[in-house]
Amino acid sequence: MLPSTLKWVGLFLIGISVPVFAKQHAYAEPDSVVLKSGRVVRGVILRNTAETILIQERYGENAYPKSEIVRIHDEADMGLEFTEVSRAGDLPAWRVMVNDIRNNDAIKSLEQIPATYIDNGIFKNVPYMSFRINKFIEMNIYGDPDKPAAIEFGIYGKSSSNEEMRVTLRSFMAGFLSSRAEVAAIYAIPFEGGEKNIGSIRVKITPKTATDAYGAWWISISNPKMLEASRLTESEYTLVTKPNDLVVDRSGRVREKSWSQNDLGLSPKLRKLGQKTPVYMRGFYRDAQGDFRLLSEKSN
Repeated sequence: MLPSTLKWVGLFLIGISVPVFAKQHAYAEPDSVVLKSGRVVRGVILRNTAETILIQERYGENAYPKSEIVRIHDEADMGLEFTEVSRAGDLPAWRVMVNDIRNNDAIKSLEQIPATYIDNGIFKNVPYMSFRINKFIEMNIYGDPDKPAAIEFGIYGKSSSNEEMRVTLRSFMAGFLSSRAEVAAIYAIPFEGGEKNIGSIRVKITPKTATDAYGAWWISISNPKMLEASRLTESEYTLVTKPNDLVVDRSGRVREKSWSQNDLGLSPKLRKLGQKTPVYMRGFYRDAQGDFRLLSEKSN
């Protein structure tokens, strides 16, 4: 038997066709809701009750009272997309990555968590969104969430040194690369750490002992020019991040807390600090029966 964390990661990453996933950067908005105001809301309907419609829009999950709704369309319209089709060398938009994770039954939970302060390394002072998958895997998306400057996955805790898990994550990340040279580069970097630059892309593996690793093992793909363009001043960056020990304990586990929009760095100030499309998505979990539930439902 695989360790529990490794088992779900293996199912998630091996159980999908990585090359197909990586190239499908367009994501269709299958549903739409017409409001009495004339506004048309497009996205994915998560729940339809007698009182409200809960819909995942491009940048957040929002509820609309039935009293404000004129018409509901829940049939796919393939002419609508969450994201544009990416060009060679582009990194996948946040919605593409999160949607694939959400739709995989092997993933037990995904939660948006506060971005923690990074004080050195290539990601210093770059605003980012952070998600925890189950308990010990972290996914970070830097810069504009629709056109990221970088994406990375990290492994916290005892599993951070697990060879098979590292292999699986590296294979998954390789699926986002657009050329044989880039793929060759990511496979040439030892798990102990290193980096290579191929064209506009930098691929990097950071060991947990590095000063910018904060106790986790990381694999990342980035565009250095886009990272530099997204970098904030020190005073700006402190407004949209939190100290690491307030979010993660010594074992790498996220501290139990209900994070507010301010905790997640989504105050109006953020829109002035380089992230033009702030995303708010509390996330989901699967109950004992395996049913999909939003994190906000825990208190209901």
